Amino acid sequence: MTPRSLCLAALLASAGALATLPAAAEEIRIASGIGILFAPIHVMKEAGLLEKHAEAAGLDLELETLSFPSGSAVTDALLSGNVDIVTAGLSNALLLWSRSREDVKSIAAVSGTKSVLVTKDPDVRTLADYKDTNRISVTSLKISNQAIYLAMALDAEFGDPEKFDPMMVQLGFTDAVQAMTNPNGPIDSMFAGPPYYQALLKQPGMHPVLTTLDVAGPTTNLLAFTTTAYHDAHPREIEVFLAALAEAQEMINDQPLEAAKLYLESTGEKFTPEELAAMFEEEGNVFQSLPLGVHQTAAFMAKTGMIHREPASWREFFFDDIATRTGADLAN
Repeated sequence: MTPRSLCLAALLASAGALATLPAAAEEIRIASGIGILFAPIHVMKEAGLLEKHAEAAGLDLELETLSFPSGSAVTDALLSGNVDIVTAGLSNALLLWSRSREDVKSIAAVSGTKSVLVTKDPDVRTLADYKDTNRISVTSLKISNQAIYLAMALDAEFGDPEKFDPMMVQLGFTDAVQAMTNPNGPIDSMFAGPPYYQALLKQPGMHPVLTTLDVAGPTTNLLAFTTTAYHDAHPREIEVFLAALAEAQEMINDQPLEAAKLYLESTGEKFTPEELAAMFEEEGNVFQSLPLGVHQTAAFMAKTGMIHREPASWREFFFDDIATRTGADLAN
């Protein structure tokens, strides 16, 4: 055999070997985070639910979860195509829907949890008791879910959603808890989500002033959203994601202890499964794909100029995938 024939034979053999290799699974890249709001994504990941529903649909898909240092980094990743689906706060989803000229929309609701305004000031029992010297922390000034719910409460009680603006301090949840437990810390109040408000309320001298249930009732706080381009180009992948999400939410609702174990395996957080399962079952928590209470937040954000217009209903800032589901007429 000539050298040329040997080379050709080697190439053909290599090609044959490559042809027998299994094709790499396509990934769905989801931006997620840590915390009870993100529990459905962690349960989905750890239980292999996306892969399960993909196989049933005849697709070869894998879930990749990604974390980002800031909301702006997540937005950049989505708009540049470096992530497929984002799970983020309701206010962030509405802001991006507005700023993208309604190109970015929500696929489904992920979860909702109660947040609590906690204070260590013994003289503060209601919003009317706050003075100019008080300091209240939220994770992001003006645009975080907690900041918006507080503004809604101030608007309802005083007719001034910006009344507390001079008192507001921006701190992440972990830093805020440390500041609250420090006698000389820079804040005396914190609008906290779980599990932080539970930890604070165990401390002597700390008590609740207000909860999001007082302001808006049980509401969806976390949405899954994407660009129109990705959504329209991947209808089967979206269908698989929705099926996996629904099963994860169902597990949290019906088997909270098992779901808690999966969440802890995924995140490594330092709770017992029993503690976390109890948090899943707290009053006001919502784990379902249909949105609850989101339009009232959109209306308030439009009223205060945060988004360019008020949508007629929740359907305007969601894709149509869940619009025909049983119970969709009760979503709001």
